[in-house]
Amino acid sequence: MKLISIKFFALIAASLFVATPAYAGPDGSPFEGLYLGVSLVKNTFESTATYEENLDDNFPSNFTGITDSSSSNSYGAGILAGYGLNYGVLYYGAEAAFIIDKGSSTYTDGTNTIRLGKSNSLDVNGRLGVTLSDKALLYGLVGYSGISLKSKGVNELSAETRNFNTRATGLKFGAGVELAVMENIAIRAEYTRTKASDAIYRNGSDQFTFKPETSRITISAILHMY
Repeated sequence: MKLISIKFFALIAASLFVATPAYAGPDGSPFEGLYLGVSLVKNTFESTATYEENLDDNFPSNFTGITDSSSSNSYGAGILAGYGLNYGVLYYGAEAAFIIDKGSSTYTDGTNTIRLGKSNSLDVNGRLGVTLSDKALLYGLVGYSGISLKSKGVNELSAETRNFNTRATGLKFGAGVELAVMENIAIRAEYTRTKASDAIYRNGSDQFTFKPETSRITISAILHMY
């Protein structure tokens, strides 16, 4: 995690000791029950790739091999919904989210280029945590993420048959802290990483194997439905 992320979470942790009113859900916890949320995201997208030439007489190779690559990051937003339960200080929850968080990687052979873009993510994960006080929840999470990947081919050729559109799936894990700040309202800060499965793109004689990874810093406003 970058230094700016560490400083950010240290600031959030320090706020746990500030005196604010506590609110309670069905069983005395402000984090229990159904909840909905909106999120703002800083997304880091990285993807390595390998290239292989598979001869196709009808569609000769345009690419010769990857000599350099670069990646770009983005900001985004999304929605989430979930359900949580407390057993003493222990917390259990399940959650689903849809996040629009773009990013891209571009590869070149020195003359030709191909760009792989990320457009959104579908996430499902479980959360396990502890309530540090009657207003603060610290948790870890693990789950599934489906990452939408797209490409228009070598040199972004426009023919529909050369376009690439798939959803790579992978393991998502991370941690976060949630603070009850008003009745029914909480603020959450979270850091997650996802390493997705390989995505293979065959474009005539050119075959690319992409290995995408993402990391996100997410700030969410949560409405607890009690």
